[in-house]
Amino acid sequence: MSLTDVAMNKGLFERNEAVYIRTKVALLGSSGIVAQRFQQRLANHPWFELAAVFGSPIQVGKQLSEIPWGLPESRPEVPELEVFSCELSQLKFQLTKLNIKLVFSALPSDAAIEIEPFLRELGMQVFSNSSAHRMERDVPLIIADLNPEHLSILKSPLHDQTSGFIACSTNCTVMPVALPLKPLWDVLGFNRVEISTEQSLSGGGYKLLKSANGFLSEIPGEAEKISEECIRLLGNIESDGIEPADFNTQVECKRVMRDYGHIVKVKIDLQKDTEINEIIELMSNHTSSPQTLNLPSAPKKPIILSDSPIDLEKARWAGADSDDNNPATNLKSGMAITVYDLKLVGSTLSFSAFCENTIRGAAGGCILLAELAIEELELIFA
Repeated sequence: MSLTDVAMNKGLFERNEAVYIRTKVALLGSSGIVAQRFQQRLANHPWFELAAVFGSPIQVGKQLSEIPWGLPESRPEVPELEVFSCELSQLKFQLTKLNIKLVFSALPSDAAIEIEPFLRELGMQVFSNSSAHRMERDVPLIIADLNPEHLSILKSPLHDQTSGFIACSTNCTVMPVALPLKPLWDVLGFNRVEISTEQSLSGGGYKLLKSANGFLSEIPGEAEKISEECIRLLGNIESDGIEPADFNTQVECKRVMRDYGHIVKVKIDLQKDTEINEIIELMSNHTSSPQTLNLPSAPKKPIILSDSPIDLEKARWAGADSDDNNPATNLKSGMAITVYDLKLVGSTLSFSAFCENTIRGAAGGCILLAELAIEELELIFA
């Protein structure tokens, strides 16, 4: 029986815990929005057990329960863990002591630059939400139900590590752009994509979300990240790395007064003639490995089309497979992209898309990537 079969069969899991033991994992980050989303989604995960948390000097020595909870949902029941230091010697000591091999990273980029390669060299499998190593030649950048085949980088000569690796999830705003583009790129092709974004305050962290002093609408460096990640995600694997997809991008980004959820507006010039019904069919029927494998965090449909204006609050929980929208107890909640305002004029297609940036665009997307890697790479943790 595969890990997926066991994880999805709750009765068997509960009756005979020896059948499948949850893998102990560590989290780098203790108090930020993304770190707390990781805690929330790991609290009841059928495959992963949060066993260690590492944080900034100001949080070291505290229990997780002592750190203020900032998410709008109530704090889930998580293990009473002490926050350890991210100093390299402490990381090595604690991870070795606890026999942890799988690490989730919610580190800021300046910390991730040094820490994540250090853990890789120790033989750790690092699943990172940080941007520090996303564009490196031997690091797969993956949206699980867009380009799962890019995981094969870790089995190729490009990857010179014996057991450890870094695998990255994307910039939170790339998710609602690239995922709807995938089925169109595969079948119809395009030469140019114009993107404008309306990004929520939570994308800038708790400090910005709770700021009483206003905010700047500009987001320095964001447009460049969206552009380079998008063409990498839709690119092909070559002998010397990923060959980026061959289309041009024009990206404009701005921050708006909304707590959670990013909106993107996309316009593309299609290479092939088509009808709006074909566009609808391509998007609404798109699935990939996570759906085939029935992974715990995979929504049944990663792209949900709406033919009317959307309720942004309801759209935050798109993908939920029941009335339970709590991300701590429904791992599919917030994991689908909602596409709306779909219009085709001649060969020009335009649409808007909405994504819960801290779930599908961050912690949830990264955990789904880890689920995919466990199945596709047949990772085994003693």
